[in-house]
Amino acid sequence: MKVAFARPRPELGAHVEAVWIFESDSGLPPEDRTVSAPNGCARLIIPYENSMISTANGQVEEGREKGVYFVGVRDGPAFLRTQPKKTGIVGIDFHPCGAFPIFGVPMAETTNRHLAVDALLGKWGRQVMDKVHDLKGADEKVDFIQTQLLRLLQRNKEQNPVVEFCVAALRASSGRTSVSDLEQTTGYSRRYLGLLFKHHVGVAPKTIAEIFRFQKFYQIWAQKRPYDAFAQEIYDHYHDQSHFTKEFKRMTGFPPLRFSRGVTNEFGRRLSLR
Repeated sequence: MKVAFARPRPELGAHVEAVWIFESDSGLPPEDRTVSAPNGCARLIIPYENSMISTANGQVEEGREKGVYFVGVRDGPAFLRTQPKKTGIVGIDFHPCGAFPIFGVPMAETTNRHLAVDALLGKWGRQVMDKVHDLKGADEKVDFIQTQLLRLLQRNKEQNPVVEFCVAALRASSGRTSVSDLEQTTGYSRRYLGLLFKHHVGVAPKTIAEIFRFQKFYQIWAQKRPYDAFAQEIYDHYHDQSHFTKEFKRMTGFPPLRFSRGVTNEFGRRLSLR
């Protein structure tokens, strides 16, 4: 199993967080519980060999081989599996407020959803899906899809500096900046900020804050640091141990100690180390 990262185009740098390529001779390990935990990012998925099946919120979705899919921001885990055969997938993760300026689709319409791009984006989606799979190598596919994203961005360019500022503040504080602080700093009400976030990000500021706070500890897990090594930091971010346990389980499907010691999730770990 290999997860490699490609460099996003400089022109897309403010919008694309990571470009990755997953390749395996036998798919995802069948003994591994592969969890895609929330990271605040919408994602474009291009399975060019084999299909990937995800289960989230009780719904089972199949990313079929030679399809192209848009996955909106999730606020809970998705559990992934593949058939045990040669597998190749290109993924593009967008900054929390980076997908809307490119696609121009209200992000609330994609939250917690797994959507074929031809259904979501019409003609553009159909053309991209047809052409990207005619290209032979994963690198060619990455170059092509970035070119198409750049063309969309140049056409749409629907950015919002208030949302960008708030997302940056929440991320810099690992989710500890309160919505009240954002109200005071921006001069906008909680309700208005919520509407902006739903449109440009897909979820409310409070939800993004919870995801960023969780990600601080998920990144520590990904570095294979023992649970005990960061236990004391929990109280700087959560009310108490039970609050942390509840939030961690909501994001991964497992209590933190069990996840840390008993869930391999090698694909999810490598992807989070970008």
